[in-house]
Amino acid sequence: MAIPLSEPPARTESNDARLPVTVVCGFVGAGKSTLVRKLLTGRTSGRMALLVHDRSDAGLDPAPYRSQGVEVFRLGEVLTELVQRCVGCSLRESLTSAVMAIADMGRFDRLLVECSGLVEPVFVAEVFNDAWENQEPLASKARLDHLVTVVDSRTLWDDLHAVDDVQARGVSCGMDDGRTISELVVEQVEYATVLVLSKTEGLPSGKQRRLRNLLEALNPEAVMLSMSDELELEGQILGARTLASMPISFQPGWAKLIHGAPLPTISSAHWTMGVFKATRPFHPERLWDLIESDWPGMLRCKGHFWIASQPERCFSWEQTAGARHFECIGDWWVATPRDEWPTGRAFEAELTQQWSVEFGDRRQTFGWIGYRLDVMAWRRRLQRCLLTPSEVLEGESGWRRFDDPFARAIAHADAYDEGDLD
Repeated sequence: MAIPLSEPPARTESNDARLPVTVVCGFVGAGKSTLVRKLLTGRTSGRMALLVHDRSDAGLDPAPYRSQGVEVFRLGEVLTELVQRCVGCSLRESLTSAVMAIADMGRFDRLLVECSGLVEPVFVAEVFNDAWENQEPLASKARLDHLVTVVDSRTLWDDLHAVDDVQARGVSCGMDDGRTISELVVEQVEYATVLVLSKTEGLPSGKQRRLRNLLEALNPEAVMLSMSDELELEGQILGARTLASMPISFQPGWAKLIHGAPLPTISSAHWTMGVFKATRPFHPERLWDLIESDWPGMLRCKGHFWIASQPERCFSWEQTAGARHFECIGDWWVATPRDEWPTGRAFEAELTQQWSVEFGDRRQTFGWIGYRLDVMAWRRRLQRCLLTPSEVLEGESGWRRFDDPFARAIAHADAYDEGDLD
């Protein structure tokens, strides 16, 4: 998520009258409610509003907190769209209206939002960031200070490797919620400003170190705390963010690798991180065979690719240890009429940097993080999927005759979505 180029008038902490907001996310059972209770009971001053998104009848009892200057509001189902990958008007109206109503009360120093275990933090950030960029009313009334993800130290590693989805776990938002456990927990980690590790008591030091290394690789920019760090929790989570007048932007570990940004050094030979780049297209059949095979040791791999049989299309690739998927996200600029290109120096500079004489902006780019991964073997397997020099000489007309499992998979998925399959 990029920071918008245009900026509103700068605000200082002293003249910023907007309601500061802290959002707490994390998978089901990670310990979000425990963290919220610690924050409410441990704070030393200020009037707090708590907005709870709880899809069950259970939840925090507001009665004990009223005398401490805390008022509890329950969101019910208004955040449902957040967990269904919807960022349209319904999402904006539901979350925005709740936050603005509390801000308009004018009697709170901070709003704490506890999300359900299926919410992805990036979608919450988009509500605030889009309001800021488009100068919507929310941006003048509230600011997002922190996105906190509570991490279950005992289950995260297994959840990362899980092959089941939220439906199989019985915690989905509905029949059309097809997200995998693995991708959900990883994205909750990657898109957070603060990571709070819960349930570390009794966990062997080796497993704790491996977990921290994983979190640092997935999200190098996040502050990492333990649930037992009660003083640190209040200061980091309920304190103002530096440059809070700006939106929250994210650059997870895989993105830093692609852009060549520095990453923390992990002092263990078991951990490897890197980037794979190439300009030649992949052969669709050979790449499909690789995708269908095991990638032992690969924890995270994300980026973009192109295949010879569909040379105009740009595909995204996303993989965790337990799940992988691809999708077409549009056409490459080289296959797009020039009168449809964006204007501006920033676009021109980026395109020039990515452009090759032979293939334009089409390229293979993956950032990856591995644990006990045979890097040389993995790179060789990817290299073998690229077209050979003789195949490149066949040209696009020849490439389109290659057998294409990707096209069949897309057609199958489209037919399923339209209800044509039994």
